[in-house]
Amino acid sequence: MRIDQLGALVARKRGSMGIRAAAAEVGVSPTTLSRIERGHVPDVGTLQKVCEWIEEDPAQFTGIGGLQIAFKKQQAVSAATAKSLAVLIELASKQFAEKIDAEGHDNS
Repeated sequence: MRIDQLGALVARKRGSMGIRAAAAEVGVSPTTLSRIERGHVPDVGTLQKVCEWIEEDPAQFTGIGGLQIAFKKQQAVSAATAKSLAVLIELASKQFAEKIDAEGHDNS
């Protein structure tokens, strides 16, 4: 699932419920919820709240594996760039863990 699908899912979940009532359920402002429905990408904390409300895993929208990456201004980077950054971070994390294991440190 892509982050640009989040707004449609929120609008579908909200249905005929007013924006203020839905925002109160989510725990965000009506302005924030409206912006998400129009395609703006929320910050990580807001994304978590919205995903709990729509009953979706935030990682579906923002990352690969256990990583969660969201950029507040959607136009700052493309989805492809965000995904590439996630891959880069995961590879760096894996290499770091392997180095720690090879040196005999406990990384648990």
